[in-house]
Amino acid sequence: MNLAPPLATTHSGQVETSIADKSAKPLRIAVLLGDAVNLDSHSAQVLGTFTERERVQICAANAIQSAVHRPTAHEPKVHEPSVHEQRSLTALLGQATTAIEQGKLVELKFNDGNLPQSLYLLDGLHAAKLRLHAHAFIAGFAAGNETTGVVNAGVANAAAVANAALVAAKRSPAQTVQHQTVANTLNEALVALRQGVTALAARTQAPLHGATDIKQTNGTNHQTGYWFSDQHQARVLCLNLVAKTSHQADESRNLNQSLVLSQGTQLAAPKALVDENRLFIPISSDSINELKAKLFQLLSSLDIGAPDTSFTLHQLAFWFERYDANAPLALVLMAASSDDLKLEAKAMLTALENDAVCHHGQPFKTPAGSCFTAKPLGDTGLTFVYPGVGTVYANMFNNLHEYFPALYHQLEREGDLSAMLQSPQIYAADVKTAAGMNLSQQAISGVGASYLFTKLLTQVFNIKPKMALGYSMGEAAMWASLDVWQTPHAMINATENSDIFNHAISGELTAVRRAWQLADDEAIVWNSFVVRADSNEIKALLPAFPRAYLAITQGDTCVIAGCETSCKALLAKLGKRGIAANRVTAMHTAPAMLVHGQVQDFYTQALKPEALKAAAQDLPIRFISAAQTAPVTVDSHSIGRAIADTFCSPLDFSTLIQNATEQGARLFVEVGADRQTSTLIDKISHAHSSQSTANAATAAIACNAKGADAITSLLKCLAQLISHRVPLSLAPLIQPLSANAAPLSSVLPKGEPQ
Repeated sequence: MNLAPPLATTHSGQVETSIADKSAKPLRIAVLLGDAVNLDSHSAQVLGTFTERERVQICAANAIQSAVHRPTAHEPKVHEPSVHEQRSLTALLGQATTAIEQGKLVELKFNDGNLPQSLYLLDGLHAAKLRLHAHAFIAGFAAGNETTGVVNAGVANAAAVANAALVAAKRSPAQTVQHQTVANTLNEALVALRQGVTALAARTQAPLHGATDIKQTNGTNHQTGYWFSDQHQARVLCLNLVAKTSHQADESRNLNQSLVLSQGTQLAAPKALVDENRLFIPISSDSINELKAKLFQLLSSLDIGAPDTSFTLHQLAFWFERYDANAPLALVLMAASSDDLKLEAKAMLTALENDAVCHHGQPFKTPAGSCFTAKPLGDTGLTFVYPGVGTVYANMFNNLHEYFPALYHQLEREGDLSAMLQSPQIYAADVKTAAGMNLSQQAISGVGASYLFTKLLTQVFNIKPKMALGYSMGEAAMWASLDVWQTPHAMINATENSDIFNHAISGELTAVRRAWQLADDEAIVWNSFVVRADSNEIKALLPAFPRAYLAITQGDTCVIAGCETSCKALLAKLGKRGIAANRVTAMHTAPAMLVHGQVQDFYTQALKPEALKAAAQDLPIRFISAAQTAPVTVDSHSIGRAIADTFCSPLDFSTLIQNATEQGARLFVEVGADRQTSTLIDKISHAHSSQSTANAATAAIACNAKGADAITSLLKCLAQLISHRVPLSLAPLIQPLSANAAPLSSVLPKGEPQ
């Protein structure tokens, strides 16, 4: 590694960088977060092997560099920083590179608030040889002074310093996120550096706070949730610091410093799903009386503590340790505090005294998420339900990655995560952008959301569905998400450029124009309306309105679509009010049959060998389509035809749910954004069961809800699955509660972008 000599800042508006020769290799200093949460046991062990002679400690508190080992007469004298250099992070880094070049480990010590913090720096190649996975790398830095009071001089100088750092790092501004903050002291500069490293390790811009002017120069939208990047491209941060100098000779100058950081191979530790402010307590037993006894025990332990005392992580771990996954009954308490937990436990005790709950199997749920059922459905009829188009929303689950960083990393490696979720629209600064998405964008993002939650439930929590079905285009999401299609990510670009989605049944509605035999200059004003009415009432009126269609039947409501004027006239004749969806799509109407062949070809995809093998050995998941009664045969042609039949024909969701129930579906879990189908399924199942006493009980659960915290919604879903005794892994909940557990961090394999 070609390390730079110690850096000195100039006082004439010029900029000095850490790389004198542009042909030299850029810096590659590995940086590790030194806190106990993010520094995994392997890294801590390796760093502990450095002897005193190999360690250099620099404390920002007094800005004095102190070596643990004092140099002998044969060793070079340690550079003593001047007062000006003590305020300069880039000067300190210049000094640090000298030690790093000698193979030493540099520890930067500072305070963030009242908390002591450390950053460990060492040569990137040396770190790789030691199998250390850095949280980030310092690739270059530069500094320069600006003269205050001169118009635009500060802006020009700051830009020149940032550009010099990027040149030194051999990075393009087009691939860089710029972040500016004020750091008047060395400690403040080190805090900013830690924030930058944390942002890269957490793949989120949220840690970048302070007096900022965040600007992404690559044209992507600013967002403070997940830090999306182009596939196989490393995230690069240019951290720009401004310091007001107080040295007598520099009273009229500011110091600009820029550091270029690139992402490392170590992910930040995930946030804990359960803590003192998000309580989740599973309690299992062989009988209701035993459940009551354990609730009384819990209440007693809460009463022992002083008022407003937090429920400790140790107490949470105690209840998880006592939980028996094989017990026939279980309840879950959820609360935001100890006081709320008392109320939830008392409400649960009251419910357990209720005859309807205890003997008739009426499920009990509280708004906080606590739940219990005396007649659990188990996983025999566990069915994943995939919602259709129109469920995605602005900033949906934008903090989910903080709790499941390894999952997001996996999805990033498998395909273009940004494109899969349509991040420029969903996570745009203007929330109205998501509402203006066209049909293809909504379709891609909806499938992406379902794909994400499918992997979360099946891989992280080890939940295995027995059946699957989809609402409208949810059928495509079903095949893409459950490891059937060989290259599901290829569908993103295909959908973006599809004539079907962009022109035929949306946009200009060319299929509708053909069906109605309209001239090119004749306008189509298309709309759809949700109306509470019986489908037979609507069907009786359709002959009088040839340009209005019954598109969807769903419980006690229907969706009519077509010429807006015709639809409004039909509603008037029906004597009903309709809620306009204001969405242009001719799916599930007669004109869509004109593109049936195209749709079938579009969705006739190569299948994974594993899916074909499973199908040959009696596939464990039965896939149910709205287009036919029997489960879909798992082969490319049958899948393509089933999707096309569903896509182009009127959708009877009520019949689909009844058919699934007759095939054994009992517990429906909606997998995707919001909760489009859960309420519908409950209504359909209730209406169906009231018509026949032979039908078994069913339940519908959503794993996400618009307007609610994504983690709380997920935990509510898991709580209900636990109460229904569905086998699942509690490891993601338990592991952070163990004082002896290693941090839930993840490292990237070789070949990751850096």
